Amino acid sequence: MKNLKNKFFFLTLTILSFGIFPNNGNADEIWTTEEYNVIYQEDRNNTAIWTYNNGLGTIFIDGLAGNFTNRESYNGYWVQKSSSLRCDTYREGANGQPSYYWGRFEITFIDSDFPSRWQGKFGLCDRQPVIILNGIPLIP
Repeated sequence: MKNLKNKFFFLTLTILSFGIFPNNGNADEIWTTEEYNVIYQEDRNNTAIWTYNNGLGTIFIDGLAGNFTNRESYNGYWVQKSSSLRCDTYREGANGQPSYYWGRFEITFIDSDFPSRWQGKFGLCDRQPVIILNGIPLIP
């Protein structure tokens, strides 16, 4: 019984800590989509870096880094190890290695502040983004 009380205490403490400590956005923002969970991993200069499909894909979003309020629309690109179309040119992936599997990415935040829903559009290579995904925040 004592062991059960200890587990309950730590579970309660964990749940309460989510409401007490501020959210900085990096790796704390997770969304679910029709395909994968998407995780805000880090900022590099002016670019926010997100991952999806358990880290197999990366999204680079220009101008989003450090912006957790008054979010609007942004552009960027996604990159991964393989896709249904190999592009003629390459883009840099998260690890700095070139990949010929990438595409344009456009995102519009529905709610201006964290936690925010969003709608993203993906394209293949330089083609117009037409594949729509909707991000719904997973709140601890």
